[in-house]
Amino acid sequence: MTLHFLPPPLDAYDAAVDDAIATCNGDLRGALKALIMANEFLERDLQRALASSAAPSIADGGNPGLACCERSPHLRVSG
Repeated sequence: MTLHFLPPPLDAYDAAVDDAIATCNGDLRGALKALIMANEFLERDLQRALASSAAPSIADGGNPGLACCERSPHLRVSG
């Protein structure tokens, strides 16, 4: 009897890392630099959105992230 072991499936983060490195032709430093730059753009966009009047306010009950917890029978948000 011959046993064949399949490699474990890549999780989403491993696949994203492999994709970033491949996009930069195998250059790890280039991939890391590109991801840091992308993160800075996302942080800037988030700051702009939070500063605008269109952004939901936690004080006004406009935090959609907590809405899922309030509806869940397993998670309770006190406050």
